[in-house]
Amino acid sequence: MQKKTLLTAMLAAGYALSVQAEQFIEPIIVTATRTAQTVDETLASVTVITREEIERLQPAQLSDLLQSRAGIHITNNGPFGKNTSLFMRGSNSGHTLLLIDGVRMGSATSGGASWQFLPASEIERIEIVRGPRTSIYGADAIGGVIQIFTRQGTEGSARTNAHARIGSFNTREIGAGVRGGNEQTTYSLSASHHETDGINLIENIGDDERDGYRNTSLSLNIRHQLENKVELFTNGLYSTGQTEYDDASFDSPYSDFVHGALSAGLKAAINEAWLTELTLSYAADRANVTDSWPGYFDTFRDQIDWRNDFTIGNGTLLTAGIDWHQDRVKSTTSYDENSRDNVGVYQILQTELNHHNLQGSLRYDDNEAYGNQTTGALAWGYALSPQLRSRLSWGSAFKAPTFNQLYWPGFGNPALQPEESESYEVGLRYTQAEHFFDVALFETTIKNLIAGQPVENLQARIRGIEVDSRVSLQDWTAAASLTLLNAEDRDTGNELARRPGETLRLDLDYRLGHYNLGSSVVAQGRSYENADNTDRIAGHAVLNLRGAWRMDRHWTWRATIDNVLDKEYATTRHWSGTNYNQPGRAAYLSVHYQQ
Repeated sequence: MQKKTLLTAMLAAGYALSVQAEQFIEPIIVTATRTAQTVDETLASVTVITREEIERLQPAQLSDLLQSRAGIHITNNGPFGKNTSLFMRGSNSGHTLLLIDGVRMGSATSGGASWQFLPASEIERIEIVRGPRTSIYGADAIGGVIQIFTRQGTEGSARTNAHARIGSFNTREIGAGVRGGNEQTTYSLSASHHETDGINLIENIGDDERDGYRNTSLSLNIRHQLENKVELFTNGLYSTGQTEYDDASFDSPYSDFVHGALSAGLKAAINEAWLTELTLSYAADRANVTDSWPGYFDTFRDQIDWRNDFTIGNGTLLTAGIDWHQDRVKSTTSYDENSRDNVGVYQILQTELNHHNLQGSLRYDDNEAYGNQTTGALAWGYALSPQLRSRLSWGSAFKAPTFNQLYWPGFGNPALQPEESESYEVGLRYTQAEHFFDVALFETTIKNLIAGQPVENLQARIRGIEVDSRVSLQDWTAAASLTLLNAEDRDTGNELARRPGETLRLDLDYRLGHYNLGSSVVAQGRSYENADNTDRIAGHAVLNLRGAWRMDRHWTWRATIDNVLDKEYATTRHWSGTNYNQPGRAAYLSVHYQQ
């Protein structure tokens, strides 16, 4: 951690944007420890995706942006708003905690986050932290944490932005926003609407029509600085829409959804050594299903977090806090329980000793449904040179069973135990200006992993290696991510379902005056759809091309061709054994205005 005052680190840089400029600025990340650090200073495996990168890659959906990043594999039941699962470091899809501006997201019934409903147009920055973070954030963070920051306000006169996009599958998208502020108040307000006819998800299942998707989203960010170094803030992201899919017993099924996060709070510098922050937040994940099993599944989460950061001596920071959240379920399905509370107390200690960096965290959770859990983590880093740093870490984590797993009529198992894990990691990171290289070896053992139907506990061991790199040379920028994984069910010796042994992502971009040209290759090895390893899903590689023309300082045209080689592939299958289809070759054109 840089030796700066706590006030400077948290109030001035706390949520500073990772930006690209003529002079390189080291990205700031806050998710790894809840406090501001540069990427080079963290003792975890991290990736930061900036707004500039989102605009350059032009993803058709958020999963395109995250797919095959180091440690990440994504499956979905088809594109554009369909059920999406994210596997980080081979752990279950519910083992990655999603935060939106610090708000815990995810369905209390299914246990997973609704990645498919997150609009890329409303995102300012994404921070990915791989490895256990339960001792900092509580349950769910066995594989890691992904935090999404919505569009942020900036000082200056009001500036507007807008975009429009059209493309294959009758895709239409429009969006606009405004941001600005002064020394006391900054604000950002942004809205977008995305709509597509989509593709037919499953051959010979249900109707043969395309399964469309629409999403209307709104984001809000306001920060106001009072006297005496007190800051008030509020953040919000709201999405609503409809997604269509296939049902063997129902014609034209669909689901209406609402997905939202809202938070408000204050930060106050009590003195030069003590910063306190109190946040109240609310999250909603609602689905109203119209198919052969119609009904609604609404989950809500009320949250309070009180965090305190203390500067203790030179280069030592202690973070201590308490948080509470309550999950509530409203559904046409009658659950034996429809709410549960969780109280957590945590502390994080970070210090420097010459070339050494040390970090320890400890957390105690008391849950109304399953009792108490204590988790911890230790990390040590050593600076071999100003550019090269090694790290070694250990962490424990857990995830509570979901309402579906515990209480679903006829299928739930109230005797299920929380999933518990231990993880070890050794890593090496090189950073110099815009050159970045990180390699990590890790092993995670999971006790009482929940799987199967009906659900049961099993034992798993996951080993892997990740490589994440980025190089910029004059007008060229290249980035590469590689993950090699061995995820094993220790009871049977089989591979865990839907975990490919290899994933690869290559991004190459070239800037020529007002023009930008780029390409991406996203690839994965074969995997298995079932626990018995009898249903194999073939590996695949997809090539995407993109280009941009900056007409002037305000207007930019962008174009993409996804799946250039028109590859047929699947990431998962329907229970009938039929693949969920993925888009073939597709083209998109967009125009962007930035004041």
